[in-house]
Amino acid sequence: MSMTSRRRLIASLLAGGAVVAVSPLFAGHASAAEAGGPPHRDAADNDALNACLERESRMVATYRKAIVGLKENDLIAMTLILDHHVAYAQALKGYLAVESNTPSSVPLASPTGSLASIARQLAALEDQTATVHTDILAAIKGLDAAMLLASIVTVEARHAAALELIAGATPIAAVGN
Repeated sequence: MSMTSRRRLIASLLAGGAVVAVSPLFAGHASAAEAGGPPHRDAADNDALNACLERESRMVATYRKAIVGLKENDLIAMTLILDHHVAYAQALKGYLAVESNTPSSVPLASPTGSLASIARQLAALEDQTATVHTDILAAIKGLDAAMLLASIVTVEARHAAALELIAGATPIAAVGN
């Protein structure tokens, strides 16, 4: 992968992470609940959100293993994705507050080697994580929890596509992931 492509990847990942970080600031609270719509928060969502917290915490542990031995731009790019997962776990934990469970710190995989050699495995984990969150999103009742999960899913999908590109997939195949 050329230096320009890596820079574009990093810029793309930064933009995606920024969207997740600032989206709650722009969400506003013109309440659908006031108009008889779904509530902003629903305690029935807590178990599902704890499952998402568990998955994100395990993704953090996976990326902590994956970055060992990476250098230069590869390390920067994977640390950025790691930081996104840390932010997702923190956002979920903050949302749940006292209702959050203590998540596992067991990695989902133990990827080692060059970025090119682990990218496909990480892309598959990102895709699975997006699927887990999307499946849970279908059962969420509260708007705030739904917005939080939806913002995470979009970046997870970008992670998967970017990692597929690094692994050698064509752009069309990467977005079809």
